[in-house]
Amino acid sequence: MKLFLAICAAVLAAGCASVPMQKAENDTIMVCDYERMARLERAAIQERAQLHWVNCPLIRRDRLKAGS
Repeated sequence: MKLFLAICAAVLAAGCASVPMQKAENDTIMVCDYERMARLERAAIQERAQLHWVNCPLIRRDRLKAGS
């Protein structure tokens, strides 16, 4: 029973954890595009719309550094 509860807790923690980086098919590291998320949040507030994020929009890491 303890093992079952430990496994359930681990699965729940893994499911709730955010994934800040992912590898694309061409081995390019992808990260969340927080600037785009902020722009979309501001637009939703202006339009009085609800915005719920399921996944963050991704951008290649080299584009993120080039834009800074």
